[in-house]
Amino acid sequence: MEIRYEPSKEVSFEINSANITGIATSNHNEIISVLALENIDKVDVYLDNNKISLEEKDQLKQRISVIKEFNSLFFIKTVEDYMNYIIKKDLLKIKDPVKKKTDSLRIVGLDQAYLKREIETLSSTEKFELQLAVSLLSNPNILIFDNPFTYLDLQQEKKLIQLVTRLKEQFSKTIIFIDDNSDKLYKYTNKMLFIKNNEIILSAPTSEAYTRVDFLKKNRFKIPSIIQITYLAKKSKGTKIIYHKDVRDLIKDIYKHV
Repeated sequence: MEIRYEPSKEVSFEINSANITGIATSNHNEIISVLALENIDKVDVYLDNNKISLEEKDQLKQRISVIKEFNSLFFIKTVEDYMNYIIKKDLLKIKDPVKKKTDSLRIVGLDQAYLKREIETLSSTEKFELQLAVSLLSNPNILIFDNPFTYLDLQQEKKLIQLVTRLKEQFSKTIIFIDDNSDKLYKYTNKMLFIKNNEIILSAPTSEAYTRVDFLKKNRFKIPSIIQITYLAKKSKGTKIIYHKDVRDLIKDIYKHV
């Protein structure tokens, strides 16, 4: 799928279906606006190289969810109130809202009893799980996470990765992480897009993209710690070690060649 933003500043995206894509950029809000089709009349969308109509774009927009850090709303008391608010605000057309709310909670590991829980009594982990459940109400094809690794603890991070992996593999969902944490993007994504001044300057499989250390440094992108260690060892010692995602594999490689 290709999403192109016009008129004056053009950013063209090619997002692979059923994939986990990472985006490194300093302009989160604009990129999310483009991907979420917020300005639907300014975005051209191509599916299988065919430009889709405004009506089709509107339908696609309903199948895109953006997940951000949870922010309580003073007029929302319970989990069910919050889910009802989202359904109404986003004009979601759901045949059986009660079942959909229950199913969405169940997928993220929360039972039906949570519908009556007051939001102020939820732990930070439960609030995160609620955000995930709400994102599933529209049965989205694309889930966009804004800086998730900034506000998640290790337990939440593990649960997130388990869930998105399941959604990708079992339901062919497309996952997009827009984050400043290069270590996490390198660890969890299959493909990377690097955007500078509204231009994609690098698009490649993650394992390949992050080995272009000099290029990324020149353009002021953060380098994953494990890549940086390997890069320095190769450059200063002339060792034949290769780039790894797992630090244990790196250690084995170092012992083998150093």
